[in-house]
Amino acid sequence: MFLGLLAKNGGDAAKPTRDVAAWETCVEPLKEKFWLVKLGFNKTDLYRVVLPDLIATPDDFKFAWQSRKAELLKHWRKEAALKDFGEGDLGLNFDKAKLDKLRKQAEVSDKEFCELCRELQTWVKEKRKPGKILALRSAENYDEPVGAPRIATIYNGLYGHAQFVPFRKGDPEGNRWIDNEPLFVDWSRASVDWLSTASEARWQGHKMFFTAGVTWSLHANHVAVKSRYQQPCVFDASGSRLTPMASLMNTEVFLAILNSDVFSFFLKKFTKHNQDVEINDVRMMPLVMPTRGQGKRLTELAEQAMEAKRLTFAGATPPNKLVTSVRALSDELAAKAPAYLRPSAQLKLLHTAADCLAAIELGVNWEAEKLYGVEALGPFDEF
Repeated sequence: MFLGLLAKNGGDAAKPTRDVAAWETCVEPLKEKFWLVKLGFNKTDLYRVVLPDLIATPDDFKFAWQSRKAELLKHWRKEAALKDFGEGDLGLNFDKAKLDKLRKQAEVSDKEFCELCRELQTWVKEKRKPGKILALRSAENYDEPVGAPRIATIYNGLYGHAQFVPFRKGDPEGNRWIDNEPLFVDWSRASVDWLSTASEARWQGHKMFFTAGVTWSLHANHVAVKSRYQQPCVFDASGSRLTPMASLMNTEVFLAILNSDVFSFFLKKFTKHNQDVEINDVRMMPLVMPTRGQGKRLTELAEQAMEAKRLTFAGATPPNKLVTSVRALSDELAAKAPAYLRPSAQLKLLHTAADCLAAIELGVNWEAEKLYGVEALGPFDEF
């Protein structure tokens, strides 16, 4: 069967993996017919390679939005059940003349579309008409133009050339600051149609897809919490994830606080005493709102830590700009920080990116102690 599929898809039986596309096309039909064990696959084995030009960019999200907007406008203009929409008073800034114009004009601005969408949803609810007449998917709400490309992509997939988006399902390595997972998920229209409706797919947390947040390793037995910045992506239920309210605290500040020894000390001593760090445990933790200056400093440290971690993954030498900044931090720590937060002589050499990261983490701990009003009362490394 495999050789037949390979030949059908243009592959070479003598070198079956040479043509990547042909090889990948053969695997899915085989998985549907045979158990993974019989095929030699483990549950987590990967067999597809995503080409860089097939990974979605913001422009692909915008294209998905404009395509979806055109679809919905066409539907709303033809849907018989919406013929009497506009009779009587309308909210927002709508009047009958404006509505008639929107029903005919070729171009509708993003702002006008979002206003129209909100008004239609309100009207359908008040008239007790079935929501399906709007052809919107569950939770597909267009409130503001700024978030429309993200919403359109979540619930309808990608329309153009790109088909894949980053996918995160927890970091088994237990890294801090960032992960090194090269995982992507097919986010084409057909794939999203299946994922959002199939009983075997866990369609959860979708409202927060493609937003940045903070995730962490579940297990932290006698070690500090290992938190990571999660880039805008699709994520599953195997990794806890929180997104702070942007008006109160940015993601980088939240990440720095969670990666501080003070946070883990308080968590282990007063909130949760076993090895598992679950989402409700983090929600119960007190967060001190930083001043503007403190927020700026924690943001800078978190960004430097992520850069140093990225260089560590790559085995690269830290650039002069990063070393200069971290050396200044090391000097400040040596001169002013509590004794237990001062870098060693060896660490101050900043020979590797890992050395830079270790010094930055001392700076994070110092700033967190000042934020919580416990400076020099540590060390807070008892977990």
